[in-house]
Amino acid sequence: MSYTEKEYFAPAPTTIRGQPVRLSASPQNDLFAYASGKTIIIRSLADPSKSSEYTGHTQATTMARFSSSGYYIASGDAQGNVRIWDAKTHTLKSQFRPISDRINDLGWDHESQRVMAVGDGKTNFGHVFLYDSGNTVGCIEGHSRRINACALRQRRPFRAVTCADDGKCVFYFGAPYKYNRALTEHKGFVHDVRYSPDDEMFVSVGADRCIFLYDGKTGDPIRQVAKTDKEGAHTGSIFAVAWSPDAKMLVTSAADRTCKFWDVAADALIGTVRMGDEVGDQQVGNLWAGEHIISLSLSGNINKLQVGADAPVQVITGHQKTITAAVLTAEKVLYTGSYDGKLCTWDFSKDQACGSAVVVAGSTGGARLDAAATDASSGVVALGFMDNSLRLASDSKITASVALPAEPRSLAMVSLELTLAVLLNDTLVAIASDGEQQQQQQQCAGILIPDSQSAPKAVAHSNGLIAVGFHDGTVRTYTLSQNNNGNTGSMLQLLPTGTFIEGHSREITVLEFSPQDGAHLASGDAGGKIFVSRAKDGALVTARWGSHTARIYGIAWSPSGLHAASASLDGHLIIWSIERPLKNIQLRNAHLGGATSVHYLSDTQVVSTGTDGGVKVWEITNY
Repeated sequence: MSYTEKEYFAPAPTTIRGQPVRLSASPQNDLFAYASGKTIIIRSLADPSKSSEYTGHTQATTMARFSSSGYYIASGDAQGNVRIWDAKTHTLKSQFRPISDRINDLGWDHESQRVMAVGDGKTNFGHVFLYDSGNTVGCIEGHSRRINACALRQRRPFRAVTCADDGKCVFYFGAPYKYNRALTEHKGFVHDVRYSPDDEMFVSVGADRCIFLYDGKTGDPIRQVAKTDKEGAHTGSIFAVAWSPDAKMLVTSAADRTCKFWDVAADALIGTVRMGDEVGDQQVGNLWAGEHIISLSLSGNINKLQVGADAPVQVITGHQKTITAAVLTAEKVLYTGSYDGKLCTWDFSKDQACGSAVVVAGSTGGARLDAAATDASSGVVALGFMDNSLRLASDSKITASVALPAEPRSLAMVSLELTLAVLLNDTLVAIASDGEQQQQQQQCAGILIPDSQSAPKAVAHSNGLIAVGFHDGTVRTYTLSQNNNGNTGSMLQLLPTGTFIEGHSREITVLEFSPQDGAHLASGDAGGKIFVSRAKDGALVTARWGSHTARIYGIAWSPSGLHAASASLDGHLIIWSIERPLKNIQLRNAHLGGATSVHYLSDTQVVSTGTDGGVKVWEITNY
């Protein structure tokens, strides 16, 4: 068997409130790079469905910068490490630690030889070095607090400028780069500084909401942009600024949730784009590459802008945090929820790539999604949250909410005259609905699990049979019964079938019945082992699915029922064969930090999610 990564839907950039985020475009203006978790994402500016990842860092990444030639990328992390690698092959060229703490920005000279790294540190806030040897080619002096950004002139004579939380910009002559003067026009944190494409000027922006222009060769102040326009000025800290390719316009992104376009020659505001009214709509980063203008929201949304438009022409969204649970509907719509409570859907029903997620309407966020399940007959999706709540969704909208007595740990959907969601925490709970999807109040009742001597940890349902996995590694099956009137969930009860599956040495973490007839039951445990048993009598089919080295987070059966896929904390996906238990295909390091779910789109395609916040589609061939 073999596999290929068909599609990769990258996570959104990592953002921190009150702190600017750096985006970098390639010289060809077709790609841009940003940091997300421990990963650097390289994404197409024209087609958001096309992206790749660099996973060489072991610490949280902070930013990445294309070299002037476009051949290399320099990326930094929260511990002051800088890695320089090939932009196409991702082969590591060199690695250094120029400062002792967070890298806030990186800059290349026009020869793609010298790299300036700035940020925070115990003894210094920046360093300039040769990209291949690490030899020092300059000294960053003049700042007393962390440096937020740097920019290097892309032609001779060599010049550079930095800006910092001490309210100053510092201008340098080079190379080697040496202190020339301090620029003190700003009255607060200076967040960004950028040279114009023609290198004749550079611009700085900061917390004082001001925009200053300087001569690119001498560093002399030229003027404050639109100083007299009080109505058009930003009302919040300006976090990022970018030049148009012809150096005639500027775009600024600010905490007041707006982006503004400025005509440099006319010294006037020419347009404002308002993003929204939520905290997450604050704008913390931007770039202008060719015809592409992008501004980044605190929520992680990548907003494509256009001069003259008063709203984004496209919004690309995704997860910023670990995807903790996911479920695939019969219509091939994937619901995903992340650690920060963000809910998204991904539509795989069409032939073309979905490209970007859709945020579920009515989801309030804030609480981690712990479990998810769906019922093919009703199309309803059940979502269990850490705040002891269950929400029902359909068509990418939240339709109902239920308060639970405890946090849901596992979830299955059952159809028994009424639509029921069966959840596990320390006990089993049934949620009954009268079929009205808009109904806001649902009925909730506890159900005792007969003969259980251990805490339940996982649940699954198929054709009226409910399987429950326990902390002691055993699995039991039950049927769900109700009284004749069936008016309330309080009359529901579990009846043991007598089927008892044992052999696991660790707690059960996931259960999954095979499709259609539910003949096979796969059980995964916290030690990475998977057993397959006959659902009707518990007879063991195979216990040889044991290639994972850590907790099993997800199991999915192929539509034919001949294969199964598993996702694990070890970061791998494994495709198993029921007919040839010793044969498997390992998708190693599918997700950095762990794979959290896996689902079959078809017999030859699976979709997976991970702690990296990404969604990947894999093509499986030569079974």
